Amino acid sequence: MLVSLKEIRKYVDLNDISDQEIANRLTFAGIEVEEIKTLANATNLVIGKIIKCDPVEGSNHLHTCKVDIKSEILDIVCGAPNARVGLNVIVAKVGAKLPKGEIKKGSLLGHESNGMLCALNELGVEEKYLKKEQIEGIEELPDDAPIGSTDVLNYLGLDDTILDLKLLANRSDCNGLFNVAREIAALFKRKLNLPHYEDNANYIDEDFKVSSETSLCDSFLVRIFKDIEIKDSPKWLKEVLRSEGIRSINNIVDIGNYVMLLTGQPVHMYDLDKLLAHNLIVKDNLNDEVVALDDNSYSIENGDLVVT
Repeated sequence: MLVSLKEIRKYVDLNDISDQEIANRLTFAGIEVEEIKTLANATNLVIGKIIKCDPVEGSNHLHTCKVDIKSEILDIVCGAPNARVGLNVIVAKVGAKLPKGEIKKGSLLGHESNGMLCALNELGVEEKYLKKEQIEGIEELPDDAPIGSTDVLNYLGLDDTILDLKLLANRSDCNGLFNVAREIAALFKRKLNLPHYEDNANYIDEDFKVSSETSLCDSFLVRIFKDIEIKDSPKWLKEVLRSEGIRSINNIVDIGNYVMLLTGQPVHMYDLDKLLAHNLIVKDNLNDEVVALDDNSYSIENGDLVVT
């Protein structure tokens, strides 16, 4: 299980304790930390805005961009298809050290380039956590991104340390961040501050049947609610999911995954209008192929829990 220490520190004051010490204490307590890793690894970054973007003569994809980083205007040649005027971007200045090397001043087709406009994978973020357009183009920052800020990894939520936990069957309680935070609070004798949530959802009273045909699932609960707008998730939610190894889909799917991360309780969202019947059955005796939300195909074998 991946655990974001940035998330854990929201619930336990650990500012005076190093990441390594947290990992050591968990391991000694029987929760083995297999790996300690960072989300990104990059230096000398700044947030900028493209104020001019012209195609390079003789190239079918390069553009010369003038990028405002508040302290100066940089000339940068960029080959991303989404480079355009008005876009807020991540700029790796000359001398920046990225996972694949150091950024140096260069020249492309006679045009000087003083840096690079970056995609998240170029900062070290694994591509499996990104959408196709994020991999093929530079990262598009929100309109209110702080131009000139050099604390870029913090702004992106990438200034984080991730613990990869090996959980044995007797510690399945730590499949949720709340319980990992509870464990760490106990180990360091620190106060635990978990949030309290009010249930203000607009539920529907409607006939809906759920059942299980396997002893592997003795409880399956459904709640129906309405007046939901499906849209892109807010920046903070995308960052939390990415830190835990989950790619953002949309606000509804992401909320379900977020609740699962916090509590360890699997949650799935269904579109009531797209269900063939108001009836869900849990089975473990199917053999089939399915296409999941990540657009990949998976084999279902006898013994796999499936909701049909």
